[in-house]
Amino acid sequence: MIPTGLEFLDKQIGGFHEGLVVLYENSGAGAKEFALTLLFNNAKKYELSYVAIAKTKEEVQREIRLSFPEMKREADIKIISLAEYYFKDSIVPMKWISEKSVLGVLKEEKNVLSKLVEVFDEIKGIVVLDSITDLARVSKKLGWETLIDLLKGFKAICIKKNILLLALLTSNVLERGLEEELFETADGVIVFEWSIERDTITRWMFFRKMLGIMPILEKEKVLKYNTKIDPAQGFTISRIMRVL
Repeated sequence: MIPTGLEFLDKQIGGFHEGLVVLYENSGAGAKEFALTLLFNNAKKYELSYVAIAKTKEEVQREIRLSFPEMKREADIKIISLAEYYFKDSIVPMKWISEKSVLGVLKEEKNVLSKLVEVFDEIKGIVVLDSITDLARVSKKLGWETLIDLLKGFKAICIKKNILLLALLTSNVLERGLEEELFETADGVIVFEWSIERDTITRWMFFRKMLGIMPILEKEKVLKYNTKIDPAQGFTISRIMRVL
């Protein structure tokens, strides 16, 4: 199992099994911070990769740098950007995205999904995919079934190569039925949501499904976790809500 590095959580569940885990969040609820904290906490233990579909490498580096300004980050994260492939057929000028010439990018016959397959042939360890939401936009041209097949393939290769893949998905962007099909494909779904309580923003995390973990949570009667984003420690758990 791969530990999260969150001591309280690891004491309960021991960590995550290899496979595909969808991090499903209300925008700003902490899914990306959770993924980055897990990467940092596993520095020097695993090969770490961050695969961005529509963001440039500079954008990802900036987000990592600004997410936890006081945190000591020793993780050597390999950042892979597919922004050139994502934007090559769009209205966005290629010079905004890449140093390559427009002709240089257009000569590439691969689309985002086929390039992503090529990327996954080479990576291992722990991978953050940012994001399924962006891939879903691409799938409108290539067909929804293509994306589902790709995710099923990701799960298979993750199990074969002992990879933990954390894939980000923003809530309420896709239709409910499409979300459910995505969830069915994954080994695990962790939900991140926020609410306003007593004039403060409260963030919650709960496991909707997780292979090998749900029986433990049921036994412990854990309903959900109250979470916080700390500038020095990253994603943290402050308390839990149990079923009485």
